Amino acid sequence: MKKIGLMVAMNKELEIFTDFINFNTTKSLHKFDFHIGHHGENEVIAVVSGIGKVNAALSAADLINTFGADMIINVGISGGLSSALEIGDLIIGKDIVYHDVWCGTPNKMGQVQGLPSVFHSNADLSKLLPDLKCGLICCGDVFVDNQADFDIIKAKFPDVLAVDMESAAIAQTCYLYNKPMISIRQISDTPGVEHHAEQYETFWKNAPKNSAEIIKQLLEKI
Repeated sequence: MKKIGLMVAMNKELEIFTDFINFNTTKSLHKFDFHIGHHGENEVIAVVSGIGKVNAALSAADLINTFGADMIINVGISGGLSSALEIGDLIIGKDIVYHDVWCGTPNKMGQVQGLPSVFHSNADLSKLLPDLKCGLICCGDVFVDNQADFDIIKAKFPDVLAVDMESAAIAQTCYLYNKPMISIRQISDTPGVEHHAEQYETFWKNAPKNSAEIIKQLLEKI
């Protein structure tokens, strides 16, 4: 039996998985609620981390240290920064970097001094979802909802596919604890376009069902 940590940022992201994961126990720790259940032979420990890098890192560390997670699956929504993506598309963060970190030379943009300049989703886990597009996800404590922020990130990281607020912190935590992780993100909006707010709200009506199906497929293959 494996222990699989499942991380989301918001309660409504967790709700889409309750149809096929039987969460029967909840334990509270450090203001986080950890929902424990099973899928097949494996134990799944899910947590709603809340938004942002600190929340993500702390809850990821709790999953590993207290609940013994063998790996972490991070799933959630992201703003799309690539014209190759459409609302509802699912991607894997093959490469994950901070867009709001600068430690000075000789470090690279986004690199925390002493750590890799880029973190990665685990290759073996990524291979279990061969149909998903893989690429660069940028992460920072900024909700990107305007063209100016879009342009700043794109200038630093021209190959970026999407932006979120948790994945790099989770990846860094898993790197430090030597645990495999995968970040799977669904494009909920495209910052900088007209009617951006309406685009985000419309996304929640149907698209999250696709995230649920992908996570179900992944859990069945682990």
